[in-house]
Amino acid sequence: APPARHKVTSVAGHVFNVDFPSTYQSWDSVAPAELFDAPVVKKPCQGKVVKHLKDEAKGVDFIVLWMDCDREGENINFEVLDTVQNLMKNPSSGYERVYRAHFSAINPSDIQTAYRKL
Repeated sequence: APPARHKVTSVAGHVFNVDFPSTYQSWDSVAPAELFDAPVVKKPCQGKVVKHLKDEAKGVDFIVLWMDCDREGENINFEVLDTVQNLMKNPSSGYERVYRAHFSAINPSDIQTAYRKL
């Protein structure tokens, strides 16, 4: 097999903010129970980040996600995937081409161990 070419990029926090549409913004006129069925609007936190991720993802074979191993990190992983997955080669292949690195510290040995376990 030919050598793999790696690209590395990053995000700083969330890719998207989520909120309710303006019709659900008034605490005086919306019953809290209505919010369970209300639509949600996703807005990029920074438009440049979304464009950058899309540009970098075009035609890649695989993606490796290296976010914090907590709920927020997992949420950010899915925000990244929602942004890039349809731009990867074979986008209909689901998650077979998505890998998740698991690490607990940013030091050479933990990073190398996580990479070997992909």
